[in-house]
Amino acid sequence: MTSRWLRRHAHRTANALAPRLAARWATDVFSSTRTYGLRPDDVLPLGAVPFTVHGDKNVTDGFLWNENATQGSALLVHGWAANSSSMHSLVPPLRAQGLRVAAFDGPAHGVRKGDQATMTQYTHATGAVLDTLGDVRVVVAHSLGSIAAIAAIAQHTGHQPECAVLIAPPATLGNVLERWDGAGLHLTRPLVNGIYQELHRRNGVPVSHWDLVALGTALDLPTLILHDPGDPMVPHEDARTVTTGLKNAQLTDADGGHMGILMNHTTHTHLTRFTTEHLAAPGGPHTHLHTHTHTHTHHEGIA
Repeated sequence: MTSRWLRRHAHRTANALAPRLAARWATDVFSSTRTYGLRPDDVLPLGAVPFTVHGDKNVTDGFLWNENATQGSALLVHGWAANSSSMHSLVPPLRAQGLRVAAFDGPAHGVRKGDQATMTQYTHATGAVLDTLGDVRVVVAHSLGSIAAIAAIAQHTGHQPECAVLIAPPATLGNVLERWDGAGLHLTRPLVNGIYQELHRRNGVPVSHWDLVALGTALDLPTLILHDPGDPMVPHEDARTVTTGLKNAQLTDADGGHMGILMNHTTHTHLTRFTTEHLAAPGGPHTHLHTHTHTHTHHEGIA
């Protein structure tokens, strides 16, 4: 008997005897931030320096490349159950444009404590990083990080980015839940409805709130959507929905699947072309950040 079979059998029993407990259990599995592996070593990427993030208890620091750049910042927002290292391949093309590049591990992601997080927490953390940096000109986000990024930008009252790049974005969190295979759990319609209710309780807003188009409806933000038509996790239809719904968005296809698209040379080319076109001359002074001395081991191979 496999662990997946045991999980399904145990959960079927719990679902029959205690539906609310089963819904909480299933929501824990759905919300897991460790789907792709255990917590990584706390190492500093080669070429980066750490900076302190203010205003969020779940995310207290991040990484900077090109820290003394005067052209403003680019912010990288990783996808769910990944971490900032998944975005490292995007650092060089942004540095080449003279930008300071920032990345961070989201709540309960990467080196953070815990293995559960909410979209509300991720959005708040992204907003705190925007506030801390103060001069973000472009946001580049992947997968569910795209929803958190757009929600944070929409709520942000400070300096607004000049453009955004969303890579393999799901249109809504509800779409993600409806496509979820249960990860070994026995999913029934009543159970899925229970997950909706539990997510509402944990986030403080219904699942329907996490709609990328609705969250970004007031933004007139030039946005590039990059998506692989063969993405096995997020269908291309979601990318078309987002592109049609946002005011100033364009869709470009790129290969690599859901994760490999981040490392695809074509993706980097489109990213460079789009940001170069949409970044006007920088305005305002460069924000001073609190960087701190570190004794971290460098991660080999990151430029």
